[in-house]
Amino acid sequence: MQRPDQEVLKPFAEYDFWMHTEDTPVTQDQLQECISIGSSVDGDFLAIHPDVKGLLWLPRHDEHIILWTCSEADFGETLDQIYCEYYHQDKPLTPAYFEPWNELRNYTFYHLVNVEREGFMKELADLCKSKFKWDAVMENEYTCKLFRVSMGGYVRFNYANGREIALFYEEMHGMEGATDHDLDQFLLAHHCTVMDRGGVEE
Repeated sequence: MQRPDQEVLKPFAEYDFWMHTEDTPVTQDQLQECISIGSSVDGDFLAIHPDVKGLLWLPRHDEHIILWTCSEADFGETLDQIYCEYYHQDKPLTPAYFEPWNELRNYTFYHLVNVEREGFMKELADLCKSKFKWDAVMENEYTCKLFRVSMGGYVRFNYANGREIALFYEEMHGMEGATDHDLDQFLLAHHCTVMDRGGVEE
């Protein structure tokens, strides 16, 4: 999901990416009026149009635009249905989460240094879990992601390589407790060095 953007789909009106018949929910000219509200890593678009009730799914590798009926109340459920159908999944990811990717997104990549003890990355993740309050935790043998709504992002511990830690967050006014700063100080105090800092605009 992303902030509504009226410009994204305008260029597509000039090309025949999708078929337009009597059954197509929008005409080729109406593509210029569509507002993009999301996209996938594969280049699919999720959009709305002022004269169309529902969500428009514009797939990158299919000629057919699909209209999904959707109310405000079942918006999340409809997104799950779209995900499952087009990515051939029996059920959506659990728990669901959103990765910030907009002009407010910032990141810091860290690298563990001067630590040879096997399993230290897992120990550090467990310590981080206990020291800070988290809204959601996703963990398996390869990675650990700790989410916090108040910072608009998460910290990721890469168990697979045992060295990399990444912090993703949004610059939000009035962020409670400056959580991103607290996490940064915590990681720097536990054998982590900054490899890269930045944001989407950089």
